[in-house]
Amino acid sequence: MKRPCSVVWAAVVAVVVHGAPAHAGLCAPQTAFICTGLQNQLNTLGESIDVLTQQQEGLVWATNASSNTTMSIMFQLAGNPNQDEFGIVGLNAAGGLSGLCAVFPAGDFNTGYFAVASFRSGDKLTVNLFDASASVISTTTFTGVDRSRFVYYVKNSNGTFFSHMGYNLDRKVHSLVFAGTNLNQGSWWMAWEDSLDPGATADFGDGLLFLGALNPSPVSHATWASVKARFR
Repeated sequence: MKRPCSVVWAAVVAVVVHGAPAHAGLCAPQTAFICTGLQNQLNTLGESIDVLTQQQEGLVWATNASSNTTMSIMFQLAGNPNQDEFGIVGLNAAGGLSGLCAVFPAGDFNTGYFAVASFRSGDKLTVNLFDASASVISTTTFTGVDRSRFVYYVKNSNGTFFSHMGYNLDRKVHSLVFAGTNLNQGSWWMAWEDSLDPGATADFGDGLLFLGALNPSPVSHATWASVKARFR
């Protein structure tokens, strides 16, 4: 498995896989942006992705492990040009945000640091943050995080922006999701734009996540009732 050359890498470990779909479905419409940097980066990583035409509906996410299985995501930091905070936010049954769960708090890490975020029974999320030598820096447990419905976020002085644009104050897309190809089939890439009200100059080069064994749920054309039923 290849490592990206910038920002953030994540791989899932110790999970029981239960039939994750090949992809979430293409977004409509696709987001136009200054794509050269991200396209070149994914090409270098061995992907066969067109970043302008193969954006997926990665709005709301879920683990595909059973509710009794601890599911862990390992995030490794390979650089963070704007010193952003990256994390996870659970969604309650009504679709409301349950609170920010920082995986990498802003200014609390350096290149080479990594974290393990583990979904546990009882809607708990435990995040262990490590330095580059694998020494534990901190352990934080968050409550009210439903593993069957959560979103990702980036936070800085411009605001907090989520993988589901419906939760963004500017109602703009701040993350693009791509299905992995070649050796990365079944995994996902998530590229972030951390500026407020991004327009023609957006490049989605402010963070890059590599995600495995997760199931993005295409909720833009579904009711919350149907989404909840999907994960029962």
